[in-house]
Amino acid sequence: MKWDADVQIAKDTTNPRPQSTVHSPQTTNHEPRTTNHNTYLALTTRELIEPQPSIEFFGLLIHEPVTALTDVLVAVINLMAYFKLKSIPNRGNVHTLFTYYFLTMAVATFLGGVVGHALLHYVPFYMKVPGWITSMLSVALLERAIIQYSRKLIDVKIGAFFSKLNIIELLTFLVLSLVTLNFQFVLIHAAYGMAIVVAGFAGFVYYKERSLGSKRILQAVLISATGAFFFVFQIGISKWFNHVDISHVFMMAASVVYYFGAKRLVEENHTP
Repeated sequence: MKWDADVQIAKDTTNPRPQSTVHSPQTTNHEPRTTNHNTYLALTTRELIEPQPSIEFFGLLIHEPVTALTDVLVAVINLMAYFKLKSIPNRGNVHTLFTYYFLTMAVATFLGGVVGHALLHYVPFYMKVPGWITSMLSVALLERAIIQYSRKLIDVKIGAFFSKLNIIELLTFLVLSLVTLNFQFVLIHAAYGMAIVVAGFAGFVYYKERSLGSKRILQAVLISATGAFFFVFQIGISKWFNHVDISHVFMMAASVVYYFGAKRLVEENHTP
């Protein structure tokens, strides 16, 4: 799940986002991109008071460096999980869905770190959108994987209903996010997908089978929710390791546990 600094979007042409940098404009030889867009990111009060300073790296201004780095580390972990799960001989749709969940999550968090944070000064706002779309697709794939696994335990019609609902839900939140350019819809989709669908079906599977794989998925959801708690309530250590950075650390841990849960479910799955 992608917890990012894109929490609130404000359409305000009069109050562009302030540029935070450790450099004085008079002492730098480059000019970061100014945000002359119709859509601006509304920062939280804490971020406005104490933003994470930018750093200069070989002449390139890196915005929110720790946040960008932790996002990229989440991407690396998910990419490793993708390759490890892909190396297992294919065991059907559940295996495929889990595999592409990790791949899309890797892409989403990499885009979030690089475009959404590190290079924020240089790219237009709409360049964040591909990361949003990939993030929502990733959550939908995880939902679909656990739904598909559960179908052997539920009525055929119920399984078909939730499979269709999964697509409708994804398309609905995609449209809302693209039309409004509001990251809140990405967060709501992630919260609904993880807390309701993934946790709900994983809990059901665990109740029926006492499956270690479903138990690991539930643990991963709990770890993700803990990270979300730090994010939502803006609990950070300092400007160099803020609430977003802490939530990314929990995302790293959750990604590892998701991998072990997915691997076990793939091994336990006996249906296509």
